[in-house]
Order: sequence, then structure tokens, then C-alpha cells
Amino acid sequence: MPRWSMLLCCAVLLVAGDDGGAVVDRAVRFVNDQVLTIGDIRSRNGMRVEMYRRAGRVLPDTREGLLRFNRDTLEELTDEELMVQKAEELQVAIDRDRLASEVLAEARSRGLGLRDIAHLRRARDREAKVDAVLGYFESRAANIAPMALRATYDRHIADFARPPRARTLLIALRPTADDERRELVKALAGLMREAQQCADAAIAQAAAARLDGFLAADTAGQETILSEVAAEVAGQAGREGLDKATVALTQRAGELRTRWQGVKSREQCLGALTALREELMRLEPPARAMLFNERAKAISQGPQASEGGLIGWVEPSTFGKEIEEQALAMPVGEPSAPFLTGGAVAVILVLEREEGRTQSFAEVSATLQASLERERRLEVRRRVTTVLRAQASVRDVVDLAELSR
Repeated sequence: MPRWSMLLCCAVLLVAGDDGGAVVDRAVRFVNDQVLTIGDIRSRNGMRVEMYRRAGRVLPDTREGLLRFNRDTLEELTDEELMVQKAEELQVAIDRDRLASEVLAEARSRGLGLRDIAHLRRARDREAKVDAVLGYFESRAANIAPMALRATYDRHIADFARPPRARTLLIALRPTADDERRELVKALAGLMREAQQCADAAIAQAAAARLDGFLAADTAGQETILSEVAAEVAGQAGREGLDKATVALTQRAGELRTRWQGVKSREQCLGALTALREELMRLEPPARAMLFNERAKAISQGPQASEGGLIGWVEPSTFGKEIEEQALAMPVGEPSAPFLTGGAVAVILVLEREEGRTQSFAEVSATLQASLERERRLEVRRRVTTVLRAQASVRDVVDLAELSR
């Protein structure tokens, strides 16, 4: 069973009532005069599971882990209920019209039914009350002073260091693996043998005429002859009067010929990219990027080939060592010499570069203030819930551990 299913099953824990087996919800905890139920835990667990998924976090998969997860959910619901009650006590203002409008818009976008809309309205109403009561207490807390903001920047200045980076285009060609090449040569040799025995005289003659040359040739020469035989057999496709077996033979020859045309040695890849670099260098720098884009779309087997080879900003530890070394060293607008990276042969072209530097206080002050305000809000929430729990009556009706047995 998937982890999320186990989690929800553990959280549901619906029990049969005394009315002959009707399924009812069950109270778990009283928070002052309000009750939290298994249904509340189940609903909140669904939200937490989705948050875990989106964050890529691992869900618990043991009974102990599931029990801790459910208890955390119960404590979260308890804190929320206490703040909702405090908001009602303080009679904090909530913009009901805006809340209703937002709920309606969300319901329409998600295609919710009436029952789900009611649940959504209740959830958003509670969130608004929690935000309002936290805002009420935040307004009574000290604001973040400019000096405190600057002091935080100074303490964490190393966090604002930005490494050098280069916006880069890349073309990569991958040499054919030895195993793939051997398998293809074997298939071409088999095709030549079949062609010699073909019932069609023209195909048989084309293969037989090259036999002596094939036997006398070296490896490279034999591969060339096999390719020529495949091309000639494929060229017979579409002739009238061919039997079914010969038609199949010509089709297979065409497929093998196409595959062979895609075979590249490392030397061929190096040669092709060297020739491309020489062609680029004959152009003025502004024209190089356009030709690089075109060739990347046509021949590159690297990332973002369909986007013209634009791999974005290259920084230390973002791409392979070889790509980073080239991108951070090459002058803007000058294509690199071909180099090896991850089994491929590649060239790059740097479009623009930014040197490493430390972001100034002015650049990060808004982001830093937002971060400190989030920290302050979390601290306000912790303090408020601690005080509210001390003043509240929180009584468990049943232990979750008992229900999960």
C-alpha cells in the first residue's frame, strides 16, 4: 500500500456507532468547548500529504512514524482552534466580501461541488481568523529596525556572495558506442549475406560484385562496402515485381542505412565541431550566436538542443567540470575549441558574463526584511499558542495510539 494511503487509513479511524453499524465520526480532543474529531485529522492529513509530495519529502511508513504524523496533525489543529477562538473573542475584523469572492474563484477554478465549497469556505474562514489574530499580536510587537536589518546582513554577508557565471550556448555530439557500432556492422554483414542469396537478380548481383573487395579490405573499408550494399539494396525499394521477402529486405536495408549514417566516431565529432568553430570565427561576433543557434537545433545531441543550445547561466557546481571551466574562461562571443565532457564532444559560446561579487545591502534588504518578518511571525505564533494553551482547557477523549491498534 502506498505511504499516503497508509497514512490516511491510519488517520481515518471511523468507528461503528450504536445504531446497528452506521459509520460516524469520533471525538478525539476537546479544546475549551470545541471538539476535534477523527474527520478533522483526516482532512488535515490530506493537506499535509499533498504538501509533503510537493516538497519532495518522505512520508512515514512505519506505525510509529504514522502515529507521530497524526499526533503532529492533532497539535497543529489544536493550535489553530485556540487562535480561531481568540480571534472570535477579540472580534478581529475579516473582509468577508473578499473572502467569499476568493472562495468562489477557487471553487470555480477547481470545479468543486457544493459540499466541497462549504469545506473550502470553512477552511479559508479559519485561515483568515488565524492570520487576523497573528496580525493583532504582531502589531504589538516591535518592528524590525533598520539597524537590526543591517546587523543581520553583516552577520550573514557570506550568504550573499555570488559566484562568477556565464550565460552559455552549447552544442554536443555523442560518438557512437563501440557496442552499438559492432551490433550495427554485424546487422549490415547479415544484410549483405541475405542480399547475395536474394531471388532478385539485381540485388544479388550488387552484393556479389562487392564480395572480393570486402574480403580484401581493412575494417574501415569493409564498413564502407557494407554501407554501399545497404544503400544499393534500399534503392531497389518500390520496384514492381518484388516478392514479399525482397520488399522486406529493401526496407530493412533502408533502416540500417539510416542508422549507419548516424554513426560517428570521436574523431568525426571532433572534426565536425572544429569545422564549425572555424566557420564561426570567420563571422563577426554579433552573428556568431545566430549561426550557433541554428546548428544546435540541427545537430546537437546535448541539453536544450531544440532551444538553440541555450543552457542558461553556468556557475561553479551547476554543470560538469569541463563545461564550467570552459564557460568561465572563454571570452564573450568566442567559441571554444571542442572538448570532451561526459562521453560527448562539445563546443560552447558565451553570450554574457557576470564576475563574482557580494550583493550589496541595498540589493538584498527587501528580501532580508521579508525573511526576518517570516521568522518574527513564526515566533509570534509560537508565543501566542504557548500562552493560549496555558490558559485553555485541552482534554483528550481518546488516545490516538489506542485507535491505531
